[in-house]
Amino acid sequence: MIHGEHNLQADDIKGIQNLYGTRKIGWFNYQLKAQASVGYGSDIAVLSRIPNSMELWYIGPNGSVQDSYWYDNSGWKHFELAPSGSAVAGGIAGVSRKPGAMHIFWVGVTGSIESAFWNDPSGWGRYQVAPPGSAGLGTKIAAISRKPDTLELWWIAPNGSVQDVFWYESSGWGRFELAPAGSAAVGAIAAVSTTPDHLEIWWIAPNGAVIDAFVYVSANRGWSRFEVAPPGSASTRSSIAAVSRVPDEMEIFWIAPNRSVQNAYTLKPNPWRRFELEGPDSAAEGGIKAVSRIPGHIEVFWTGLNGSIQDAFFYENMGWQRFQLGEPGSTAPGSNIAAVSRIDGSMETWYSSPVGALVDFYWYG
Repeated sequence: MIHGEHNLQADDIKGIQNLYGTRKIGWFNYQLKAQASVGYGSDIAVLSRIPNSMELWYIGPNGSVQDSYWYDNSGWKHFELAPSGSAVAGGIAGVSRKPGAMHIFWVGVTGSIESAFWNDPSGWGRYQVAPPGSAGLGTKIAAISRKPDTLELWWIAPNGSVQDVFWYESSGWGRFELAPAGSAAVGAIAAVSTTPDHLEIWWIAPNGAVIDAFVYVSANRGWSRFEVAPPGSASTRSSIAAVSRVPDEMEIFWIAPNRSVQNAYTLKPNPWRRFELEGPDSAAEGGIKAVSRIPGHIEVFWTGLNGSIQDAFFYENMGWQRFQLGEPGSTAPGSNIAAVSRIDGSMETWYSSPVGALVDFYWYG
């Protein structure tokens, strides 16, 4: 278990500055949208396709898909991407495969997988990726572009199978079943690509094991699977956060049944290792997100049992520390969280308040 103060201490700041240069260290927050803006249980998806922009999406209380976007020197703007009744308040994911393109995916009210896509200069279009009944209501969605001409996304079906849909610019969309019925609890799924040749995803099995599936495309051996953590390791109501800070490293985080925060990591060719990032009763079963803004850094956010926003951060050669980013009552326990870094000196995280307001914490160095 790690231990930390609620604020960075002077020697912590000095150590970070010695490693990465003099930066203004500090967090600020801002209410982006008023109460009743975010539907209960909605994920928040965010990406930065170019350094001077951010875009995030969430499900409104009426089942609409909402879009908030920011460009440097112009502030935040908002619009409705899909109308009332378009989505269930659950999984939503965004991905950018090149600076002029974005794709957003969500679960429709019939269990379909829906997509909206942006291409410069033609604007937004819509597409149904998978038909009604394809997705379990409450599933997360993971999406990745490992190179500019590909997209891949995954979700959990109602029967607990893991579904994979892929797109290649030369051939269009395809779909297959990555893991059979009963493999996954309907909920968490996360993915990372460390190189253009590699994809790795994680989900939680019905028995609480954390499962890893991976493929190296050029090897032509197909997908492989193994247990990162044994049965009973994860709450089936937990999300999974995944991050890679350097090409040979991957790290995942989740909430255990005893509400501790768990970590598994690998630095190839070393095997996976595990440790407890924070002890029992530290986290609500629900949202957890991770971001890396520079190769020597990871930051993880989750909600405390008291509705606080907790932050654990890692700097190479300094180890892990933790502080309280948002005070108790900031969010409903288990609220979903989004995080992004658009440049080396920035991090931004969003969550929904207990009354459905969209709140932004941001850090600029």
